[in-house]
Amino acid sequence: MAVFGSPIAHSKSPDIHQMFADQFNMTISYARILGKPSTFIEQLSAFFDDPDAIGANITMPFKEDAANWATERSTGVAQANAANTIIRQAQGFRAETTDGRGLVSDLLRNDISLQGKQVLLIGAGGAARGAIEALLAAKPAHIYITNRSEVNAKRLVSIADDNRVSAVSGNDCEQLSIDVIINATSLSLSDKVPAISDAIFNNKPAVYDMVYRNTDTCFIKKAKSFGCTKVSDGLGMLVGQAAESFYLWFGMRPDVEPVLQYLRQQLVNA
Repeated sequence: MAVFGSPIAHSKSPDIHQMFADQFNMTISYARILGKPSTFIEQLSAFFDDPDAIGANITMPFKEDAANWATERSTGVAQANAANTIIRQAQGFRAETTDGRGLVSDLLRNDISLQGKQVLLIGAGGAARGAIEALLAAKPAHIYITNRSEVNAKRLVSIADDNRVSAVSGNDCEQLSIDVIINATSLSLSDKVPAISDAIFNNKPAVYDMVYRNTDTCFIKKAKSFGCTKVSDGLGMLVGQAAESFYLWFGMRPDVEPVLQYLRQQLVNA
């Protein structure tokens, strides 16, 4: 197995999957492969020329290419036009996206249920597209999508094709009573917060930021400053999506808790 991306040296996937394998006394080989935009498809095909290569993870910027390379695509991949997991099958290769399931599993791990809830999804890029199917499967009452580009927000509504999903402008967000906020932008990596009315925090919603750092992200800090107490970053989503990939390859569900604790301690010590 391997993870393809560019850059790739920072990827925690080999460590995560090795820890999963250790739980089942399995011996695996999992490499980091630096993808090249001009030859990625050839690289992926060459990797799977090895009959022992049972699967691969795909990260930026190759998720769309991987989705189009596969011979079979899941519904979520077809919606998002992006794949983060490739599975060898008897005939051909199946593309899956496990990001959304990793997100929902981590929300539940943090005692954040979406069932019957009013959800605000901030962002309409690849992270949001990859999550929308799993978010809807968690049975929210409604998902409001807000994005810097209203066109992209409306495009994601169209992709979701569900009457429980609608687009709202940043200004209109203050009219909503929100139960759960999910920040699917990468703004926290730059210590920036989305340009949205602070009124979104009035209902003291649960707040989830897909970005993770060694301390609270700026978005989580802001949520806490408005009295939100149920908050979480995206480290658990990273481990959760890896666990879903592992299950698709091996049919076994690893325990994410010890892996998450190990990675969290690594972040603190960094």
